[in-house]
Amino acid sequence: MREVYGDLHIHIGSARGRAVKITASRKLDLKTVIYRDAPRKGLDMVGVVDAACLPVSEEIEEMLGTGELQELSEGGFLARNDVLLIAACEVESLEGMHSIIYLPYMESIKKYQKYIRSRVRNMSLSTQRVNAGIKELIDLCCLLDGVFCPAHAFTPHKGIYGMWTDSLSAKLGRDLEQIKVLELGLSADTQMAGMLAETRKFTFLSNSDAHSSPNVGREYNLFRMAAKNFQELRFCLENKEGRRVLANYGMDPLLGKYYRSYCPECNTIRMEEPPVFVCNNCGQKKIINGVYDRIVSIRDYDIAHHPVGRPPYKYRVPLKELPGLGPKTMEKLLNHFYNEIELVEKASIDDVERVAGESIALMIKKMRLGRLKISPGGGGHYGKVIRI
Repeated sequence: MREVYGDLHIHIGSARGRAVKITASRKLDLKTVIYRDAPRKGLDMVGVVDAACLPVSEEIEEMLGTGELQELSEGGFLARNDVLLIAACEVESLEGMHSIIYLPYMESIKKYQKYIRSRVRNMSLSTQRVNAGIKELIDLCCLLDGVFCPAHAFTPHKGIYGMWTDSLSAKLGRDLEQIKVLELGLSADTQMAGMLAETRKFTFLSNSDAHSSPNVGREYNLFRMAAKNFQELRFCLENKEGRRVLANYGMDPLLGKYYRSYCPECNTIRMEEPPVFVCNNCGQKKIINGVYDRIVSIRDYDIAHHPVGRPPYKYRVPLKELPGLGPKTMEKLLNHFYNEIELVEKASIDDVERVAGESIALMIKKMRLGRLKISPGGGGHYGKVIRI
């Protein structure tokens, strides 16, 4: 068995000179993710969720033709630098939620494209609303031998719990059996998700949902796999054959931009006892619901109830968000420790202090222990680490 670090929700900004994800950086393309951003972060596996967009699938085929990617018989695409590309499609169903469909082969991508061709407005753009309900998309995923995952499940913006339902079993019935995986999103962690009884059946993922290079790998997962391929990833997500997710590494939910409810009238993040769905200051009812407020309102337990063996959730802060850690110091650290995961997860604090000084070393130590002081986020505004 081997340990594999992976971020399975990354957006491509452009492909073949065309915009793919309008809200993503045009500088973020497929080769940049695989050959620059993944090694810099320390990722062994990346999931690109725009693979069904025509320009992106064409680039994948070109890279297969040049040998820059190799399609594996067990699924997935291995790059020359040994980074595994997992092809995926983020899709918005008729109900308005975002889900990710992970697909094993180029043939799977083409079959998916054939299905959605008459159901979307533009095959070249990502995360469009498809003229299909969630049950249809689950069935499609099963037919294509893929893996279905509700994306950023608790956010008020397109999250399956955040804006659609209090209970997936009530909405999906037996179709829920086909969902093995749930993406926590940047404003929720394992403890929060574990307050809902039906989440016991899911494997949790913490992914970056990166729209630019600096955010690639801001959340990631550690997998135990026998080899790097799609089938091994599936085993991990379904806890089969001794494969599993060993840990989720994610931002403290306080840092998430939807952690607490936000009143646009008062321009304030509401910090009263949750849940807050009406502004206690001005009476505004049209507030942006917080993830924590939403979970408190629909939870089954006051504290999380986890199945045996659930992976730990380890709080991490993107290094660029640490106060006092500027670009020059960052480059010094990466030149010494090779990549960010090596620095954050494995480097000795004494070595970090020798390279970057006592203040940075102390913050990284506190981050590992989950003891950084954070001002919470909400309403689309990220939380911030408070420098002491």
